[in-house]
Amino acid sequence: MSGPGTAVVSGRGARRARRGHPWIHREELRSVEAEAGAIVRVVDAAGAPCGWAAYSPGSRIVLRMVQRGGAADEPAPAAEFWAARLERALATRGAAAAAGPGCARLFHADADGFPGLTVDRYGAHLVAQRTTAWAERHGAALLERLAARVGAESVLARDDAPGREAEGLPRAVVQLVGTTPAQLEVESGGALRRVDPWHGHKTGLYLDQQDNQRRAPGWFAAGPVLDAFCGEGGFALPLAAAGLEVMAIDQSRPGLERAVAAAEAAGLEGRIEFVHGNVFDLLAEAEAEGRRWPGIVLDPPPFARRRSAAAGAARGYRDLHRRALRCLAPGGRMATFCCTATVGAEEFEAMVREGAEEAAAALTVLARLGPAADHPERLELPESRYLKGLLLQRDAG
Repeated sequence: MSGPGTAVVSGRGARRARRGHPWIHREELRSVEAEAGAIVRVVDAAGAPCGWAAYSPGSRIVLRMVQRGGAADEPAPAAEFWAARLERALATRGAAAAAGPGCARLFHADADGFPGLTVDRYGAHLVAQRTTAWAERHGAALLERLAARVGAESVLARDDAPGREAEGLPRAVVQLVGTTPAQLEVESGGALRRVDPWHGHKTGLYLDQQDNQRRAPGWFAAGPVLDAFCGEGGFALPLAAAGLEVMAIDQSRPGLERAVAAAEAAGLEGRIEFVHGNVFDLLAEAEAEGRRWPGIVLDPPPFARRRSAAAGAARGYRDLHRRALRCLAPGGRMATFCCTATVGAEEFEAMVREGAEEAAAALTVLARLGPAADHPERLELPESRYLKGLLLQRDAG
């Protein structure tokens, strides 16, 4: 096939593309002539151009727009287009993009205009996830360019995400540049952390909470604080570094082991009690025993991946908050988060409110919280606003 392919979309798909939403679903595609991962010209039924998109034949999101509009004879986005987009992503992150002791997200997939390509920097090493046919086909060259641009020593592709199966892509972990160590030690969210880039969550750590983790010591006047779903150290490490006592609980034993190692390296092991277990079970036991915490952090993994599971997610969030609020001392504070993309901010607040009603807890909203600045949200892509949070205070009376 010579030249760029063409995708004809329905009226609804054309309207979505022209309004700026980058995703066109399978039912909105009328015909296409292209190979998987190609950049195709998107046109409406009359042949009028809508822009250019990455083609994913195995996915429900069959087209991901990378450029809107354009004349009928406009050439497809080429190397200079992606080079400029790379520079734009780095410019928005400033000094955080350069190799150093900390961490940063450099590409935030579709929110930065890179369909299905996520890149995190851990010190001098880059770890990427490629979850679309376009990222699989073109990502390696772009990642090599990015590594040279920021002075990275290695690039590891964590192509083992479950989302690749929907694209018909194999799951694997691939070394693209240099040699990525089995373990990394980096500063993240105001604390020293141990990272396993080969097997850890996502690219090694969840970096979207870095800004909130740095602020967290100012949220709680006294401990102990319960850090539920603490992952690889979560909020527990910066809270302990600020002098607070913390109980940190998670079901992932490997993640807890790395959290323990990080606490020991920082001399914080005496301030954190790490517990391997189920948060719901721990809260039920604490309630039965009458145990209360003056501070609680709830940062669970997604409760649903699809809209069809929304009802179950709603029950889960409501039950979690009912149990947690029954364990929050009067006058205490709770920071709670939702990273389920199919649950909107208003829906999440309604679930928290229902849990509070069942717990007979009166709450004041001190702040609404979101992701770190290097995880941009696109207004035309509501799905990019996946992390929602609330800082709450329970009435003392």
